[in-house]
Amino acid sequence: MAFFDYNNGVGRARFYFAVRWYLHQNRRLLHLVQILRAYLVLGPLRNLLVKYYQTFGHTAPLKTEIHPDFPQGDPTHIVTEIHERGYAHVGQVPAEEVTQILDYCRRHQHTRYWNPHTECEAVNRLCRNATLVEIARRYLGAEPILWLTLLRWSFPLADERADFHPAPHQEPRQYNTHAFHYDILDFKSLTLFVYLTDVESASGAHIVVEGTHNKRWHELHHLMLDDRVVEEKFGERIHVIMGKKGTAFFEETSTYHKVEVCQSRRLILSIDYVLQRTPPPLKRPR
Repeated sequence: MAFFDYNNGVGRARFYFAVRWYLHQNRRLLHLVQILRAYLVLGPLRNLLVKYYQTFGHTAPLKTEIHPDFPQGDPTHIVTEIHERGYAHVGQVPAEEVTQILDYCRRHQHTRYWNPHTECEAVNRLCRNATLVEIARRYLGAEPILWLTLLRWSFPLADERADFHPAPHQEPRQYNTHAFHYDILDFKSLTLFVYLTDVESASGAHIVVEGTHNKRWHELHHLMLDDRVVEEKFGERIHVIMGKKGTAFFEETSTYHKVEVCQSRRLILSIDYVLQRTPPPLKRPR
């Protein structure tokens, strides 16, 4: 059967997503698997494994395009800021690029898009922006792997979404995105976020806790943190990222972060670069 044919890419993908769905239906088991993965990926062996893949990795170079107007800022300074703080602003995506992405979303009217760079030229250009890729390359210490792109709408609780089509594939919910949490994409990873609507605190602002991307052994167990704990422990290191549409920033995905509850619709693009992890299929299998 193709479902179990490991020489078949679709079969492997279906098996992978079937396991994911099973785990998400068994929350205790999911939590244990997540903690185990956190210790394996971000634990004491992290630096050693990062050095290994930086030295012996043979990732093919990404084909890049030069855009003279984006991003703004010196790549060296941006990389230093990510190392120190866990995130860094990279400026405003040009208005024409934002417009093209919004036009793509209006044509399809889905709530979520899996790897939109395969269909939207503006997203694809962003993924392969020479300066952005160079920032990812310097931060990871190796040629970055384009792991996944996502376009996602967030909605107020009372929004009926009557003008939207459901996403072709439903993703199981790993965390409550409105609670502080961290993600485990790879031993080292970097995500570019781009606001495609104007974002204020009441419209789904991204909140990041500065300097929490390098965790101690005992901190790895806390995949999620209550707001009260974060306030008491980190205080002034909590930063709310707001901005006009086009606002872009990088974040090391193991940094504690969350999304404010929306009172108006928010559209965001994420582009994930990783060190060595094999990307999921370009098209989410049905």
